[in-house]
Amino acid sequence: MKCRCPVHRLICRFAAIAFTGLSVAPLWSQNVLVRSGVSHVTIFASERVLAEDQAIEPARARQESHRQTLRESVGDLAHYLGKMGGVTIEVKQGAPPALGGNSILIGELAAERFGAPAISFADQQAFRFVVNDDTVGLWGESDQASSYAIYELLHRLGCRWYMPSEMGEVIPQHPEIVLGTTDESLAPFTIYRGIWHPDPAYARRNRCGGLPIAAGHALESYVTKEQLEAHPDWNAEIKGERKLHPCDVGYRLCWANSEVAAAVAETVIKHLDSAPQKAISLSPGDGVDFCECEKCKALDTGDWDSSMNCMSITDRYLHFVNPIAERVAEKHPDAMLGFLAYVQFTRPPLREKVHRNLYPQVAPISYSRAHPTSDDAVPDNKSLRHIVEGWAQAAPAVSYYFYTWFLAESTAPFPMITKWSTDVPFVMRNKCMFWQPEGITNFETSLHAINLGLRLAWDPRQEPGDIIREINEKFYGSAAAPMTEYWNFVDEIWTTTPEYSGSHWGYLRRFTPERLQRLRELMNGAKEKAVSDQEKFRVAMVDESLKLFELFMKMRYDLAEGRFGTLLEDADAYTAQAKALADKFEPQRAFGKMYWVQSLTGEFYFKVFCRETYADAARIADTARFAWLTPQPMRKWKFMLDTDAVGQSNGWADTDHDDSTWRITDVAAETWSTLDHHGYMGRAWYRTKVTVELPQDRNVFLWLPATDGSARVYVNGKHVTFKKVPTEDGGTSTEEMDRFIGYAAPANFDITGHLESGENTIAIECERVGWNEIGTGGLLGAPIIYHQSQ
Repeated sequence: MKCRCPVHRLICRFAAIAFTGLSVAPLWSQNVLVRSGVSHVTIFASERVLAEDQAIEPARARQESHRQTLRESVGDLAHYLGKMGGVTIEVKQGAPPALGGNSILIGELAAERFGAPAISFADQQAFRFVVNDDTVGLWGESDQASSYAIYELLHRLGCRWYMPSEMGEVIPQHPEIVLGTTDESLAPFTIYRGIWHPDPAYARRNRCGGLPIAAGHALESYVTKEQLEAHPDWNAEIKGERKLHPCDVGYRLCWANSEVAAAVAETVIKHLDSAPQKAISLSPGDGVDFCECEKCKALDTGDWDSSMNCMSITDRYLHFVNPIAERVAEKHPDAMLGFLAYVQFTRPPLREKVHRNLYPQVAPISYSRAHPTSDDAVPDNKSLRHIVEGWAQAAPAVSYYFYTWFLAESTAPFPMITKWSTDVPFVMRNKCMFWQPEGITNFETSLHAINLGLRLAWDPRQEPGDIIREINEKFYGSAAAPMTEYWNFVDEIWTTTPEYSGSHWGYLRRFTPERLQRLRELMNGAKEKAVSDQEKFRVAMVDESLKLFELFMKMRYDLAEGRFGTLLEDADAYTAQAKALADKFEPQRAFGKMYWVQSLTGEFYFKVFCRETYADAARIADTARFAWLTPQPMRKWKFMLDTDAVGQSNGWADTDHDDSTWRITDVAAETWSTLDHHGYMGRAWYRTKVTVELPQDRNVFLWLPATDGSARVYVNGKHVTFKKVPTEDGGTSTEEMDRFIGYAAPANFDITGHLESGENTIAIECERVGWNEIGTGGLLGAPIIYHQSQ
């Protein structure tokens, strides 16, 4: 039976040939390009290839982009051959003369001389690389593939581009460039390879490209406001209501409603009719709330997603989009319909089939980014392996949307050497045909992972260890030994520390003072070893990154240990330093310098997770206004889960409650994940005893630096309400709440009249109800008891 899957048909054409291609045995002769400082070769390309940029209709924009890429690649070939050999390599337009001289033929000129590549691959990415006595031919099925052929030659000669800008390139010196005779037809392993926000030269030289899967958040945009108003039942039922989003768009759709599916299909078909494209997204909007109606829930299979602490809704989603894909395929049989396998629909289906035109893009956002998938000590790693293997069985090809930065915190050095050396080959063995990781401009922290991922996506037969070794040796040169030790130590910190929470919440366990000191020693040693300007620049960039992280960790330790006085000043310095480094290293795509990325990762996340706490800590550090009753933050607490919500009725807040069996935790350094409750959603209690001497006629406060969810406070068995906003004079507003509800934000409880001189029992009931950073929950820092000084 003839295969109808658009990508599978392309793969089948290539299946009989190993992805590394066909090779004709060398004839044991040579082609001399450069010898003794003299060029013996000229590059020839057609007028079409070398033409200036052309304004063309949108339908041919991708083709024109590939032509421009090939033109720039020809320039690179001349430049880098010349740089290696210390000569000038000439580029000429048109075919070479019939006699005399060695020639490098590009694109159609090579095809006319030698014929087509012996293989074909998806998106016309196969290419041919021929060397005989007097001619080199570099060409492919398309201009994109011809560009690949050029960089195949340069790669074999040792050229590397590890980071954007000239500071990222490593070009060997070859006074003699001689090629052995060969004839090879080659292709990449994957249909697409790319990273976010590279500069065009880096992407071109590392052979990014191909046909990407479209999987952006788009599904709800295919239904209009007017349609949703006319058909209220098309809206998802959330918290008992079916209504439009406040922004007048469909926030969520009811996936049990076949009329909605038909409407989406009609709009997608219209889009493809008016603007033909190879891939279009059916991914829902971002977020974790979906329709709660009984019909939708009846479509679920009971497959529990432990990472999200809820039922998987993958089968529900596929039940909705499979009919859409069928209708679209009738009109546009080659349309590739991408969708994120994400949040509650990350797990593979149990009941529904995956339509031949649907392509999942696995985005494991709620899984560990630090530890390799093979490590079974990591929560949910077995589930992640099941996800990878399950989608490989369910779909003809899979896209992988791994993450090149740590969840919501991009300051820490994060090479992912062990993680991606394990995980990238694993997904390549499981039908990963589209390598589309999410990234930021963070070559200062994750250069190893970025390059490793692209190299393995091109050819997964390579040994990851060899690639990492090559990066360290070629990129750092004279400083290779200490920089190798530095990055290996960073990698060891991430992979051996049993800490699985997201963002910075587990950093006090990961990055101990001793480890930070060792990193500084290794970095100082590398700075001493660097010799060339390039080596010094590359080491200095990592040194600046480490300095920024040292300031970040200083604030974390100051918060945990009660040094609040400089927190706000340091926070301002951190933000200014991060922005300055982003500007300084913009050509290297480092420190988050790209439109929204800088504000999102460098400033926005820091504001969300840290700054408000630091500002409030600096406020209560003002000795002219406040004094502490606890000389240091209260780090040690008794801890107990309350899975059945019986803590209140069983007197867990009472002063005489027996908590001798409760676990002791350091709330400044340990998360719920640390305490073996990684994905837990629900209630937990903290208890401690504190002895104080109360001042006369002063308001007394319990300060919580941050929580993940709600906090209900008891002092000596009595409930303390939360008064929402501290006033400027240190008092509180009159709005009272049963508990504080927040995330990564400080809370001040007025405990005046509840606290006594002598020993007191403090109990806090916390509840985590929403998924935030992986593995957190409850208290996210050590509380303080303070009072007004006057």
